[in-house]
Amino acid sequence: MYKYFDAHCHYSYLKKRYDGFLIAAVSMDYNSSLDTLSLRDNNILVGVGIHPWRVHEEKLDSVLPLISKADFIGEVGLDYRLAKAPKELQIKYFEEQIKAGEGKLINVHALDAWEDAFRILIKNDVKKAILHWYTGPKELLKDIEGAGYFISINPSVSFQKKHQEILRNSSLRILLTESDGGYEYRGRLLEPTEIPNAISFMSRYLNIDENELSRIIRENFYKAFNYVKG
Repeated sequence: MYKYFDAHCHYSYLKKRYDGFLIAAVSMDYNSSLDTLSLRDNNILVGVGIHPWRVHEEKLDSVLPLISKADFIGEVGLDYRLAKAPKELQIKYFEEQIKAGEGKLINVHALDAWEDAFRILIKNDVKKAILHWYTGPKELLKDIEGAGYFISINPSVSFQKKHQEILRNSSLRILLTESDGGYEYRGRLLEPTEIPNAISFMSRYLNIDENELSRIIRENFYKAFNYVKG
């Protein structure tokens, strides 16, 4: 049985062995999608997609045929702060990748676009989704839970006040852990190995037994990814 669960990791940038971890490997563009697909393993679930930061330079038709080969779609979504592509084009790419997924889980990036991303998921009848590194409106959390979606908590929760506020106001039923591994944040390369410390912080912050929290996160991960326990 796996001990730790990483719901959002750029594993193709790391390519290291992480014993005891079940990892959902996301992609950014066509090339990383191909790379990610080649890395599928017993403990690696693979996702493909075009990240909103890449929409302005990637062809949608290049990635769509890869979706049928993936376990889930991601990292896809909207970014109204940092992406170079106009909102309309980001929305088109997001929706087209969802439609090509035929019911697959959507692993969503939605910086400064949380409500729009959620609305698009609902509009397209998405049944399973993860809003990764969620720092959006607290008021949206009940809607996320009601839709059967999840949010992932990053190791930055130990110092990022917005993330702590989300953790405090979230139902345990929607919580997942992630590393966003392979991404450099504040000069530090994130990795799955930071998740145990994140869980310890979360258990103290929420005043819940660490083993019980780990069990809840495990069950949430299995439910989100329709993972059959081996």
